[in-house]
Amino acid sequence: MNDSPIFIVGCARSGTALLRDLLRSHPRLTFPGESHFIPALYRGYGDPKNEREACALAARILGTSWVKAWSLSLDPSAFAGDRSFAQVVARLYEAWAEKEHKPRWGDKTPRYVLEIPLLVKLFPDAKILHIIRDGRDVTLSWLRVGFGPLNVYTAAQDWREMVQAGRRDGAALGGEKCLEVRYESLLSEPDATMRKVCAFIEEPFTEAVLRPSPLEPGHYSAPIIGKPLSGRRRPNEIVRDNAGKWKKAMTPSRRALFESIAGDLLRELGYETERRARSISTLERWLWRTHHRLRWMRRRLNRKDYYGEVREALVKHGSILAHRLRAKLTDVRKPR
Repeated sequence: MNDSPIFIVGCARSGTALLRDLLRSHPRLTFPGESHFIPALYRGYGDPKNEREACALAARILGTSWVKAWSLSLDPSAFAGDRSFAQVVARLYEAWAEKEHKPRWGDKTPRYVLEIPLLVKLFPDAKILHIIRDGRDVTLSWLRVGFGPLNVYTAAQDWREMVQAGRRDGAALGGEKCLEVRYESLLSEPDATMRKVCAFIEEPFTEAVLRPSPLEPGHYSAPIIGKPLSGRRRPNEIVRDNAGKWKKAMTPSRRALFESIAGDLLRELGYETERRARSISTLERWLWRTHHRLRWMRRRLNRKDYYGEVREALVKHGSILAHRLRAKLTDVRKPR
């Protein structure tokens, strides 16, 4: 049996959660909630050189809000003997797997689609699952949930960037390391698609992976003004009609705007297009970007926990800077 880690990546709202929930139903596989810490803390801390650095790194990871939500009973001292960032991360996920009584762990953090080379550097045996969904349906989902891009222009740009990065870096790894999964195929042909996924990750196929095993819904911060966005419980079955909604739910002008930015990628992926692309002036691009930034700022300032997030970000970056400064001072003091 393969025990290498599995990373599910892709543009957000592309079906990463559905694929995770299906694989969570496998008797050997488990995935916690999203992690979000791996790239930033690896670049900030690197591999621990001694017990103090290992415990400091573990304390920083365990202190992130994302990992706190995993409710692990771990103390930073448990990581004292680790001398690589990957060992620290693996010990964390192994604790989650033990809690779930499963032997093999994975991670589903969509934005890691931009970090595939780093994931493979840290975990050379890792299996990467890159899931892709029609960008127009992704856009509708983004605008509905109220996080991520806040207009069609920025959604199309983000979708294009993430899909292209995932395809480029996945192709560089080869078919044994990275598998591209289509969200639409997962809905229309779940049996065939999940058999392919199981074969890729070297796990025996079981009918259990055709029925999702959802994690508890996420918690959304309450706004100061307006109606709160509550976490919606994920379905325990595949919703097969959840594709192609853009044809009715997206206005012609929005469809044209999306095609103007990412129509070539839609066609490259084999998705239907309407040939509505038009030129977008520099002024219009600036207006769309400004519209997104203003709405993003308004939304952030309207969140009750906004300043708590700012404080956490300052602590994170402060701890990284302090670690780097200590490392430099240690190098200076070493005898030449």
